[in-house]
Amino acid sequence: MLSLDQVRLLENRVEKAVGKISSLTAENENLRAQLGTLQQRVRELEGFVNGFKDDQGKIEAGILNALEQLGALESAITSEPVQEQPAPSIEEAIEPEPDPAPYNDSVSEEPEPDSNDIEDSVQDDGQIDIF
Repeated sequence: MLSLDQVRLLENRVEKAVGKISSLTAENENLRAQLGTLQQRVRELEGFVNGFKDDQGKIEAGILNALEQLGALESAITSEPVQEQPAPSIEEAIEPEPDPAPYNDSVSEEPEPDSNDIEDSVQDDGQIDIF
């Protein structure tokens, strides 16, 4: 027969099991909610990836089109007769810079008048015309 202590021990174990099952059920519901959120995010990211793949295809097509146009332009340029000129030498390619005039305070920009100019600027009344 069962004793009272054995029944109480069984009752405690059943209570612990029920508590553990309740805890695991709540955790399971929480994980399912997270899973739903993450699956929605995965679908959203897959949409982005597909959009990027489409955009990448368009970009690649644009680049290939540009390369074809450049190839056609290059073909048109190379098919025209071109007169080749020899490349200039380094000395011809580099133009020497003009030497700046040496700076000298004593040199005047205007030519000095000679004595004939001074005599021509003197008026009859003995005044000098400076204008």
